[in-house]
Amino acid sequence: MKRNSGFTLIELLVVLAVMGLMMGVVGFSLLSGGGAELGASQRSLMGVLQQARTKAASSGLNARVIVYGDPADADKFHRYFEVVLEDPNATRAEPRWIVLNEGTYLEEGIYFVPESTSASARPDDWPTDAFSAWSHDDSETFKLEDSFKGYRLEGQGTEFHFLEFDSGGNLVLPSISSGQLAVVPRIVLAKGAPNPIDPAVPLRFDSANAVGGILLHKFGGFSTLEITDFMAP
Repeated sequence: MKRNSGFTLIELLVVLAVMGLMMGVVGFSLLSGGGAELGASQRSLMGVLQQARTKAASSGLNARVIVYGDPADADKFHRYFEVVLEDPNATRAEPRWIVLNEGTYLEEGIYFVPESTSASARPDDWPTDAFSAWSHDDSETFKLEDSFKGYRLEGQGTEFHFLEFDSGGNLVLPSISSGQLAVVPRIVLAKGAPNPIDPAVPLRFDSANAVGGILLHKFGGFSTLEITDFMAP
């Protein structure tokens, strides 16, 4: 008697489960070497950026994604971000912003990489362009007071970095001097930690492979940045 050979349903399910697990592991390893936390932070930030762009275009008002920039609060510094909308009823003497969400944090151990090298310690093999570029230049200071009844007054309080979308939903580029090339804002994320060695340098990044981010396009859309998208030192 001949016996039919083949796989049972249980065997096929086991094989598929193992393949799915292996693909998941490979997928995490491809997220710029940063694992699940870095990938989750990229996805979370992408959603917030899209929310800000959509709100700006639908309301006809400028919207900003603001990133906490005061090193006095180590838990929020370069980890906390929220969306604010320009208040059309505010005066020039007292500009203010409408708070659109409660704010959120990047995943534990993930930080926005500061533009200035003086704000973070980085290894020698760190990519030369692996830093965040905002909608403002270094000389522009943006400070907001704590939220009160859904508004933040501008001019005093905590310093923030920001990415801005204008009333048409287009990305706002930083101001540049004559003859200079415009820098397209981008967000760079990396695994890091507070720096206990030197209080003047609040963050420390130890691995040049645990880097990723988001590249923004002026007239719409975003692209994820992986470690291979950055320039070698």
